[in-house]
Amino acid sequence: MKSHFEETFFRFQRLVMVAKQLPSFPRLDAIEEKLLLIVGFAYQNKTPLLVGELLFKPEVASQATIHGRLAMPHGKQLIKWYSDIDGRKKYVIPTAKASAYFSQIGECVSRAAAEK
Repeated sequence: MKSHFEETFFRFQRLVMVAKQLPSFPRLDAIEEKLLLIVGFAYQNKTPLLVGELLFKPEVASQATIHGRLAMPHGKQLIKWYSDIDGRKKYVIPTAKASAYFSQIGECVSRAAAEK
């Protein structure tokens, strides 16, 4: 017998799969998705995230892989860099396009939870 939570989980997964097929939905691989989530969490928590801190996330990938992959969400206009006053520290934040991405996923969560 399937639980309510199991059914909700699979409804959510189906909705995300459909959303990912939309032309407006950014194409991200698993590493890019994890990096974007880390940037999003930091921004939500109002915690400035240094690019250097993002490079040291072994749970995502090696430092070299992360370094190479950061260019992808940046090129897709999902994240942007900004420097502090003297230019020695570079921070990463999500863009409005990333906010729209998170909203689309959030809408999938809401719709999956609302369906019965």
